[in-house]
Amino acid sequence: MANKSEKEENQENRDLIELIGVIAALIIIFLVWYYFPDFLQWINIRFTNQINMSSIKSEGLEKIGDKFGSFGDSYGSLNTLFSGWAFALLLISLFMQRKELVEQRKELIAQRDEISKANEIAESQRKITEQQADLLEQQINEAILQNFYNIIYPLMSRKQEYYKEADTLPMNYSMRPLDNSIFYHVYSNTYNIYNAYSHNNRGVYKHSDEVIKDINKQIQSNNLLVAPYFYLCSSQYIEHFIYMVNFINNFKGITTEDKSIALSVFISDYSNKELYSISLVAFNNEDLRKILVKNKLLNRIKALASFNYEEVYETVFSEEYYIGS
Repeated sequence: MANKSEKEENQENRDLIELIGVIAALIIIFLVWYYFPDFLQWINIRFTNQINMSSIKSEGLEKIGDKFGSFGDSYGSLNTLFSGWAFALLLISLFMQRKELVEQRKELIAQRDEISKANEIAESQRKITEQQADLLEQQINEAILQNFYNIIYPLMSRKQEYYKEADTLPMNYSMRPLDNSIFYHVYSNTYNIYNAYSHNNRGVYKHSDEVIKDINKQIQSNNLLVAPYFYLCSSQYIEHFIYMVNFINNFKGITTEDKSIALSVFISDYSNKELYSISLVAFNNEDLRKILVKNKLLNRIKALASFNYEEVYETVFSEEYYIGS
């Protein structure tokens, strides 16, 4: 406030000085106009004494001029005064206009600076808003992801219960495996079935439907395998497996990368023995076969160096062949 008052005081002083200058200019013009005739008389007297006036003859027009010229000079002198004042006022007007233009330019510069500052403030606020929006979105995504894992882990923990239930045949089944472990029995037979099929069809890649038909014939022809195999096919263990994969894929609000990580965590809880057994179940369960192929859940056992079942994997469990079937 002190700086502002000082500026206003300086401006008032300048305005007062300019007003005094304008009045002084008008007074000076008036004084010049008023005393100029006396100055001419003084010049006339001084130089007339040096000239022999008798040698100058007055003619008719000169006499008239001597008689009436003073009247014209008196009125003509007013033109000089008015012209002087008009010229002075013109100069003053130009000066005031220049001053006004300078002030307007200063105002425009000040307005431009204010607009520039306002734009900078608006840009800063926009960036802050974007950062807040990004932070809020990140917090929402983290909350959704945390909620996802809070749901998925309890569901994954049920797998052990379903595994125990699916691994043992009920007492009313007469054809029971010797070790009474369904997964071990199905896994062993899966190895034998895949090995026999691949050996008999080495280098021959049939249509997936034909391969499925051939494998199912081998399953149904094995009397010791039929009961535990179809018991496993109808178990909650398989239903839980399908449900979990679909739940992860269909969960809204998480990225594809998060889903891929969740599937990796989920499938890591399954042994190779389980994956072989699940792959054999897929020959009688199209939904299971579809999610195994789509999510590449058998890649681990496909990569095992000790087993080479390309004739099975590259048809039934190949995405290219499955889509074309």
